[in-house]
Amino acid sequence: MRVILVHGLNASPEKHFHPWLSAALRDRGFEVIVPELPLSVQDEEGFNLPNIIEVMKDQVGYLKSDDILLGHSLGALVILQYLEAVEMTETPRAVILVGPPWKVSRPELRRLFVEDLDAEVLMWKAREYVIVHSKDDTIVPFEHGEKLALQLKARLVTTQSDGHFMEEKHPVLLEVIEEIAKRPFEFAPGVSLGDDYTDIQTLL
Repeated sequence: MRVILVHGLNASPEKHFHPWLSAALRDRGFEVIVPELPLSVQDEEGFNLPNIIEVMKDQVGYLKSDDILLGHSLGALVILQYLEAVEMTETPRAVILVGPPWKVSRPELRRLFVEDLDAEVLMWKAREYVIVHSKDDTIVPFEHGEKLALQLKARLVTTQSDGHFMEEKHPVLLEVIEEIAKRPFEFAPGVSLGDDYTDIQTLL
């Protein structure tokens, strides 16, 4: 089972909780991919979403049915853009969005806004969405996570003292991943829907 960890703006796989979480997951038998993305904004021309998607494609490739994706802060919105942009043959097990912003004020980041994405389509791009947000987040207010959870019909995991999840360890993230990995799923999105065409004969 793969876990794909996507860092946020002006971060890297070596910053915040990523080294600890990567090591902890590998110790538990997960395959871990932490793509290094050009998510650094020096000026208004510095943010290149198509390039970021291409780098993700190179380092992650096709998504698999057992994949769990976790994105931190703006990395959460990069995952949503990736799900909408890439060709998919399988549906990932879960998408976990950690401290995700609903909106940001910087004009060069506008293409990441969820309001510019098709939430109805995104809901079918993963078996489950989980939002993890802390009540004391002073960078991205908790209300952003609430609104995003409502939009994506996601499960909201609330913590009290994790801030914007920028420390070396945040045990709740490991707990959420392990809980998702252990829980069996019985059907892919859409399988439970009725087939309106069962009574139509097939022409040979």
